[in-house]
Amino acid sequence: MKTLNKEQKGEALILLETLMYSLFPIIVAHSTKILPPILFAGLSTITASVTLLLWLIYKKQLPTLLHKETIKYSLGVTLFIIILPSIFIFTGASQTSGINTTILLQTEILFTFLIYSFLKLEKITPKKILGSIIVFCGTTAIVYNGKLQINLGDLLIIAGTLFYPFGNYFAKRALQTAPPSTILFIRSLLGGLTLIFISLLFEGPISDSKPQLLKYWPLFIVNGIFIYHFSKILWYEGIKRIDISKAIPMSTGGYPAFSLIFAIIFLHEIPSVYQWVGFTLIIAGIFHKQMVLIHPFMDGNGRTTRLATKILLAKLGLNTFKLF
Repeated sequence: MKTLNKEQKGEALILLETLMYSLFPIIVAHSTKILPPILFAGLSTITASVTLLLWLIYKKQLPTLLHKETIKYSLGVTLFIIILPSIFIFTGASQTSGINTTILLQTEILFTFLIYSFLKLEKITPKKILGSIIVFCGTTAIVYNGKLQINLGDLLIIAGTLFYPFGNYFAKRALQTAPPSTILFIRSLLGGLTLIFISLLFEGPISDSKPQLLKYWPLFIVNGIFIYHFSKILWYEGIKRIDISKAIPMSTGGYPAFSLIFAIIFLHEIPSVYQWVGFTLIIAGIFHKQMVLIHPFMDGNGRTTRLATKILLAKLGLNTFKLF
């Protein structure tokens, strides 16, 4: 049997991470309709902290928890990646479809560009602006969905992704002081406890949800252990073996596509025309932005990106070769 080389192992890890994480919006959309949303988020997150603690012990990384800089930046990560997004996204998912949850989570890319450009952390270029406009048009198509009435759940999910760029800013600095598993543990422990406390304040005592928790406990176990823990470990192990410029397109391109397939299979939701159009535009916009960021050639990067984007749109059923 042929053994995989380093790059092939990295690609396999990223693909497995993409498949695993693409279940996230499906589990959230389903679980938040039968369990209190913030409580489900808190229990999933605190579950992840338990397995992450075992991971730290196994890797002998417990001393890294004592670094002051690590704790300082991890607090920012906890607030902007766990607490605030979870409140908005999980609550929003309880009020909209699994397909909308899947696709609208991609608006993080748009907010990253807008916020990082405003803070001058990312250079503004016409190509990046074009990619962001395409993502915005796709988001508008999904929110509209043939009706002038706007769904509050959709807006909450979009608002939740607004916090991720700030969290990633803190995460980048935290990772300069400690390994990924340390950051993941701190944010999971503090974020999980905070979310459970918020749930007690606004969603009532946990005892009120005891029958549902006893019946559906595998949902937050799966979400906590496999998605919040192992999928992240797979990502970091994957990018150790392949270039980040290769890993990002694999993940951003595959994740929403797999999620959409899972929504159709597990949630029995059939996308509307507007959802298909929005999905296609958002994927194209993300692909365009990531291709520009890779910048693989000395010349012709813009032309290559435009051609690759047109090919992607054609594969998704929208032929633009005669338009542009």
